Amino acid sequence: MSLIDGGAPSADWVAMDMEAMLRECDGLIASKDDQLRRLEGTIEALRGEMARATEERQQAVLARQKAEHVLHKVHAAIEEAKSLRASQGPGSSRLRIVPPASEPKPSHEDPTPSDSELADASAAPVRIEGSRSIAVMRVVGADPRRAWSTTEVAQLLEGEVKGAVRRTRFLLEALYRQSVLDKIYSPDGKRAYYRVAAAWEAA
Repeated sequence: MSLIDGGAPSADWVAMDMEAMLRECDGLIASKDDQLRRLEGTIEALRGEMARATEERQQAVLARQKAEHVLHKVHAAIEEAKSLRASQGPGSSRLRIVPPASEPKPSHEDPTPSDSELADASAAPVRIEGSRSIAVMRVVGADPRRAWSTTEVAQLLEGEVKGAVRRTRFLLEALYRQSVLDKIYSPDGKRAYYRVAAAWEAA
């Protein structure tokens, strides 16, 4: 719609022009509303992706912290093992795994230490610390020629108390690593017995 050159707009013309403007505005508003809805959907999708990415990152951070902690423990255990091996000196690779089963009394075929072995045992006294370790040595040392099973020593120390064999085995192994006890295996290699290997004294 256009005005005749030099003519004044009539009321009808102005009304129709405003109606046209309203339709233009309505179309633009509807278009922008649709655009805003699409943008809001995109923003929600991005927020969801951000939330998932944040969660996955946090899980990765926690996993890394755990892996770092485990690695630190592994390195510490390796260093501890090296130190333990170094403290034992050369030729001390005698450690063997002993199954946690009740051992029967040794048979008469168990080897008996020679007089020279007993002489060597009395040459350099080993100082024993701890009341329980001293008690174990007193039991085993009561008969230096005898090979004692873990169960026998445990029964003399604690009777039938639960866990006595496990605790006693730990003490016997510790004393074995100090070279104050010898460890002897049954012919089938499944049972271990202990006897005095060196002179000792209470610290």
